[in-house]
Amino acid sequence: MQILKITLTVLLALLLQLLLPKHLRFFRFIELPLIVTVYFSLMRSPMMGMWTGALAGVGSDIIGGGIVGVGGFSKTLIGYVIATVSVKFPLDNPLARLGIVALASAANTIFVVGLYLMLEQSIQHVGAWGEFGATLGLKTLGDTLASIPIFWVLNRLFPDQSQAKRMAIRRRFYE
Repeated sequence: MQILKITLTVLLALLLQLLLPKHLRFFRFIELPLIVTVYFSLMRSPMMGMWTGALAGVGSDIIGGGIVGVGGFSKTLIGYVIATVSVKFPLDNPLARLGIVALASAANTIFVVGLYLMLEQSIQHVGAWGEFGATLGLKTLGDTLASIPIFWVLNRLFPDQSQAKRMAIRRRFYE
């Protein structure tokens, strides 16, 4: 049942990512599938983070019209790294989560642009280095600010995850 809820959440994020940037210009700097990937990666399950990232990334590539697999690779790697780090360090503090979202957003932008450059393909909104810096900053800021209400909603939709986090912390420190 949990996997179905996560899958539906990722699909809803992909649907909103497809629709919202067409109607609200500032949403082109917000990547909802990445934010959902970070949220589920913080649940301390590297496999869940990795699979959520893969689903969100490939879905983003399909709806975005880019090279299929570039976003999938980037989000899979980000999901796995965040989940692995969250097992070692407690990242339940809201400020820590904002920092993780900012780092994930910057890393995702750098990975995607880097992979496109390696494949000798052009990418939207990234022409010169100054334009790349502006895009990197705006995407990082947009994702970080958008994660606040999205994490709040997801915490309400997945209350069972907070109990699982407490148990993981208890096992890590008291066993």
